[in-house]
Amino acid sequence: MFGRRRHTTQSVSVETDISGPLRYLESLGANRDKAMRRILSGIGTAAKNQVRKAYKSHGLSKGTGELYKSITRRVIRSGKAVIVEAKARSKEGKVFYGYAIAKGARITAKEGRCLTFQIDGKWVRVHSVQLPERDFVAKPVKDYLGSTAFKTKLEELVQKELDRVEKEVRK
Repeated sequence: MFGRRRHTTQSVSVETDISGPLRYLESLGANRDKAMRRILSGIGTAAKNQVRKAYKSHGLSKGTGELYKSITRRVIRSGKAVIVEAKARSKEGKVFYGYAIAKGARITAKEGRCLTFQIDGKWVRVHSVQLPERDFVAKPVKDYLGSTAFKTKLEELVQKELDRVEKEVRK
């Protein structure tokens, strides 16, 4: 029997076709896997920066909080994609809330208790609250991948790899 999968992070897998430039780099003597990882790492860093730039425009106010700090990028083991994600944890480290904020969620108090929080300086007590969906990771990444800035960055990263190969050949 399969259990219900619990989502803990908001993440986007960034995949792009760089097979043409990689074939060319490989024909010049570059290590294909290393070149691909470096290019994807650069793309991931640029995409992560776009998520951070767009953070406040998605209704998230604290650009220094745990959620903002948890926005990261990582190249997957196979080296074929990079993942941009936000996986903020509660102070106890038990609850991940990046996904709940990105996809929206209903938060209900445990055992009939109330949720207590402040809104505009007034304390409010409710049994449950619905968080609105705020697509603060996927949308900025998708927008970036469709932009000319992405194409420019990709060309820049491929050129960097070309320079690296040329330097190795000269040695």
